[in-house]
Amino acid sequence: MSETPSAAETINESAGDFISYESFVTSGDKYSDSKVVLFFNAVWCSTCQQARENIEASLGEIPQDLAIVVVDFDDSIELRKKYGVTVQHTFIEIDSSGEPLGKWSGSVTVDQIVAQLS
Repeated sequence: MSETPSAAETINESAGDFISYESFVTSGDKYSDSKVVLFFNAVWCSTCQQARENIEASLGEIPQDLAIVVVDFDDSIELRKKYGVTVQHTFIEIDSSGEPLGKWSGSVTVDQIVAQLS
């Protein structure tokens, strides 16, 4: 089951994006100059749900140069293998080539995500 964040359709020119992985892949080079964080989560995961709700409630706090990309943990086996993700609620910061820059778990707010960025 693929999950698209409710904010995926919303355009907020002064804030970054919170989008589905599918939207990210079809966006072309839109995010080549942005920091990108993959958020591996599952709909059944309580801490993932808390993080999604907090992020959705704080969309205006996402820095303009940041895209938080929701990746369905259950359906994205190849991406999990690529980035060594073994548990849901894992964040991977990637560069414009998709190479990992950082990996962490447990952030539930935009501020906590931003604090982890390289």
